[in-house]
Amino acid sequence: MKKTLFALLGTVLLIGGGCIGRGSDPTPTVDVEIDREAILFEAKEQGLIMNDEEVLKMGQVLVNDGGVSLDEVEAYLTQDFTDWSGAALADVTGGGSYGIAHASYINGSFNIVADMGNVPSPSDGYFYEGWLVRRGNNMSVISTGHAQVIEEKLVNVYTSSTNLSDHDFYVLTLEPDDGDPAPAEHILEGTLR
Repeated sequence: MKKTLFALLGTVLLIGGGCIGRGSDPTPTVDVEIDREAILFEAKEQGLIMNDEEVLKMGQVLVNDGGVSLDEVEAYLTQDFTDWSGAALADVTGGGSYGIAHASYINGSFNIVADMGNVPSPSDGYFYEGWLVRRGNNMSVISTGHAQVIEEKLVNVYTSSTNLSDHDFYVLTLEPDDGDPAPAEHILEGTLR
């Protein structure tokens, strides 16, 4: 009986020791490849980013309204966003850009601050522009103006006396400087919650 117990214990230690040795190897045995197209397709299907129909409709319902001067932008970056709604901004091109947007309506002023990183510098004749969107049957699109480069980040700040809290979707686009006010290529998108 004792021999059987020792044999069983020895077998468990041998197998367990082999598992422990394999588990401590820091080198991964499988390379994981991310299928960005599948992720973007699924995000569109789930309504997390805009579908093609919504993207086309944006240019048809555009409203221009106010903005913020470059001098005011830096002051907004030091805001305490504790009570503001926020959105993680996803790169809908499959690239490595990212960002976060914060919005609030306080004391008769609607404000949105989008802070983005790893966004490629636009080519000559192009610029980045922000947009607030109310999605759905009563779609509305408002330009939040040109995004500015500040301390190696791309920043878009917008303020309005109109309560735009129902415009809870933020989009950053890459725009050709061709005078066409309609949104062009979508780069980042996110829902303010």
